[in-house]
Amino acid sequence: MKDYYQTLGVSKSASDEEIKKAYRRLAKQYHPDANKGNKDAEERFKEISEAYNTLSDKDARKKYDLFTQGGMGGGAPGGFHWEGGGGAPGAGDFGDLGDLFSQLFNMGGVKRGPYTQDWTGKTERPVSGQDTVADVEIGFNEAIEGSQRKISIKRGDKVENLTVKIPAGVDNGSKVRMAGKGQPGFGGGKSGDLYLRIRVSPHPKFWREGADIYTEVPITIYNAVLGGEVKVPTLTGEAKMKIPSGTESGQKFRLKGKGAPELGKKGKIGDEFVIVQITPPKKPNSAFKKALEDLAKEYPYEP
Repeated sequence: MKDYYQTLGVSKSASDEEIKKAYRRLAKQYHPDANKGNKDAEERFKEISEAYNTLSDKDARKKYDLFTQGGMGGGAPGGFHWEGGGGAPGAGDFGDLGDLFSQLFNMGGVKRGPYTQDWTGKTERPVSGQDTVADVEIGFNEAIEGSQRKISIKRGDKVENLTVKIPAGVDNGSKVRMAGKGQPGFGGGKSGDLYLRIRVSPHPKFWREGADIYTEVPITIYNAVLGGEVKVPTLTGEAKMKIPSGTESGQKFRLKGKGAPELGKKGKIGDEFVIVQITPPKKPNSAFKKALEDLAKEYPYEP
C-alpha cells in the first residue's frame, strides 16, 4: 500500500490544515496545466490527489491508519493474510472488512463521496482549481469612491478579459474576490477564485489611516495668535475651517464625516483630520522684522 503521508510530505500526526497546505503546494507544482506534456508530473499529480482524497476524509483516514498500523509485511496491511487461492479475496469474504479493503485497495469501483476509484487506482474525483492573485493599482480617489477596471487574466490555456467592480473604501492590501474566475478545475472540479490585491497610488495632499484621511495645512502666525478662518482641501473640494486663538503648530482638527467609506460597513464614513503648521513669511522685510522685535521686547513670553 502506498504511504499517503510520504506522498504529501507530512507526518502521520499532521493536522487537517497541514495536510491541506501540503496538498495545495504540491498540486500547484504538479498541476497538468503547469506541466503540459509532462507525463511524470501528471502521474505525480494523480498520486497527490489520491493521497489527499484519503487523508482529507476523516473516516477514510481513520480506516487507512487502522490498516497501516502493523506495517505492510508480505501480505495485507495490519497483519492480515490471504487464505485460499493466490489472489486477494472478494469484497464479501470478510463481511464489513470487505468494504474497507475495497476502499483501501481501490477494488470494484466502490463509490466514496463524489468520486469513484477502480482497481487500477485511477481516481475520478473532481479537483478544484487553484485560486489566482493579481495586483491592481488604482488612484487615491478611486479607492475612496469605488471604480471599475478592465483586466486580462490567463485561465488555463485561455486569456479572459474581465470587468472588475472595485468597491468604495478599499485600501492598500485590500482584496477583491471574483468567485470562479481563478484557474479551472481538474477532472470536472470547480474553478478557483480570483483575488485582486489592491495597490493605491499616493495622493499629493492626503494620506489614509483606515477610513480616516489626513492632510497638512499651513497657517500664518496671525492665524495662530489671533485665530481666524482658513480654507482646507477635502475629498469633495475646499471647505472653511475655524482656527482658535493660540493654536500651536502641529495641532490637529477634525472635520467629521469627511473621510473615506468604511469597507463593508454601509453608510459609515471616516473623518478628515487637518494638521496645521505655522508658517512664517519666507522673506520678511526690515519693517516686519522691526515690528516683531518691538513686540518681543514689549510682550516677552516663554513657550
